[in-house]
Amino acid sequence: MIAPASRKLGKYDIQYKLGRGGMADVYLAQDTESGAPVALKLIEHANDADTRDSIEAERRGAELQQRLAEIDPRVVRIHSITDIDHYFCVVMEYIDGQDLAELMRHGRLEPEFSCDVAVDVLETLWHAHNLQVVIEGRDFQGIVHGDIKPKNIRIDSHAQTRVLDFGIAKALSMSRRLTRNEFGSVPYASPERLDSGQVNAASDLWSLAVMLYEMVTGMQPYQAENTERLERMIRSRIPPPPAPDPCPESLRRILVKALAPEPELRYETARGFIADLRAFRHGDKVSAETEDLDATRRTFRRDEAGDETRRTTPIGASVDAAASRAASAAAPAATQPRKISRAAFYARRIAAGFGLVFMAWFTWTVLASMTLYQRGQTFARSIAAEQITDPNQIWKQWTELSDGSSSSVMLHGPAKLVKQRLVAAADHVIDSYRYGTTVSDASWKEAHDHLAHALTVDPDDAGTRGKLRLTEGHAEYAAHHYSNALEKFQEADRLLPHSPDPPLGIARVYIYGLTDIEHGDEALQNAERRGFSLGKRERALLADGYRSRGDRMVKDLPNVQGLPAEKDELQRARDDYKRALDLYQEAAPCCRANTWIPRVQKNLDDINEQLQNLNAPLIPSSNDETARRNLVLSILRRLKIWH
Repeated sequence: MIAPASRKLGKYDIQYKLGRGGMADVYLAQDTESGAPVALKLIEHANDADTRDSIEAERRGAELQQRLAEIDPRVVRIHSITDIDHYFCVVMEYIDGQDLAELMRHGRLEPEFSCDVAVDVLETLWHAHNLQVVIEGRDFQGIVHGDIKPKNIRIDSHAQTRVLDFGIAKALSMSRRLTRNEFGSVPYASPERLDSGQVNAASDLWSLAVMLYEMVTGMQPYQAENTERLERMIRSRIPPPPAPDPCPESLRRILVKALAPEPELRYETARGFIADLRAFRHGDKVSAETEDLDATRRTFRRDEAGDETRRTTPIGASVDAAASRAASAAAPAATQPRKISRAAFYARRIAAGFGLVFMAWFTWTVLASMTLYQRGQTFARSIAAEQITDPNQIWKQWTELSDGSSSSVMLHGPAKLVKQRLVAAADHVIDSYRYGTTVSDASWKEAHDHLAHALTVDPDDAGTRGKLRLTEGHAEYAAHHYSNALEKFQEADRLLPHSPDPPLGIARVYIYGLTDIEHGDEALQNAERRGFSLGKRERALLADGYRSRGDRMVKDLPNVQGLPAEKDELQRARDDYKRALDLYQEAAPCCRANTWIPRVQKNLDDINEQLQNLNAPLIPSSNDETARRNLVLSILRRLKIWH
């Protein structure tokens, strides 16, 4: 999409990327005319059919969203639909706040708050499902969202629920067939949507139910180690486990009904769903509590006739009519029993056996997952209550708990807490060094181990990886491996572009290890640009660098004796000693500054004396090179540099 160097598009200054969906990227930008923040959805123009179709679909979807926003304030407003430079661009209202996915990173949400958010979203879905508009001569009788999930629901800075991205509505305007892999997310897709790719109002309500289950419990109703297995599990029509405690019973019944595998058993419209959620919030009896869903589900038990009827019965047809047709279809079979071959008989028995095995496996998986979840929650509470504070003990108990299951969604909350505690322990060491405390090699090693463990919990965290490289840089420096240390600090600098800690390490390597004061000074200036105020330690570090370079220049004087460069070399040495003296005086009494101040002052006095001798020569004859050399050597001995 937009190259990093190109930060402006038309009148919009692009700040950073917010996300990606399909072929479109979304950026936060500022309108330079109004000064207001906006969200830009961009697709780069190209001549291939997919790009053209996607742009046309996005254009149609944005127009539908704009019409819906006129009647529902929860829908993100569309400011304009245009082409800028080489991009198709939808300019949208930017919603400041947090999406539900961010809120749920801290754990499950309160049932009351979750229900209020669900009601808000259902109100918007009701408006969308009943929207009637004409766009470009085409009549739209209701649209669907098609991608309801926590990432697309945002709680803005005024604590209002906002529904993002009605982009799936664009798909319904496309001429090519919509498939389940093009839009939407598998964890929030209904069984019939995964079967056929059908996107309708019922699939929106299913997605909302999955999201509500996730808000209330902190986990999704179906769990699997990969997308393929998750899809098979949802399509199996096996009901998900009821929401565990502390979910209230009436809300649990609402979720059981909303997530019934058969569409006929769920809420028919968003209004019915809303009515039960509001009854729960008011403490009234909900309709789901009066229904025996298990008994009703048995009337829809799958057999050959039932499957065939379900495939041929349109959604929305009455259950009684469907049952009547199924009974009529089954009647001839009752009067004339059909013979089946031995092979078919055994095939059915084998299939039934596999079904039982799958059911047993699924039940075991659910029970194991719930047990793991409960253990994880107990562990997380012990950390939050500071019953366990030692990071080494936290890591030990985490490895025992997560053995073989560290990436399980059931342990998402505890894993985040473990990582936070480990990184905080390492930050204590890093912060101590930043603010002038001497840090031992053992402390750097311990911080390194904490960060390495944190990285196994979340391998994609660039910040943790950058801090790990920082500790490795300090370890390499302590071992006098200066090139390796510089490499580690520079990698940390790339991963932590706003932190002053990598430049502080780089300065240390350049000045003490590589005797390069220019690059060391530049690194310290970089740390200052990142908000760091140079302390006494950093001033003493610079002073040591300038003093050391002054010593090297004086030591090199015999090589330029009698040449014009001799005076230049003395003047540069004088400037370095003067700079070192000023810095030592600012750093005193830190870092042996009081010891170095008189020595540097003496060296500075001797340099000034030698410069005066060069301006008014004391040598009796300009040809007496021996006398000149003896004079230089005597000065060097007084400076205690030449032996």
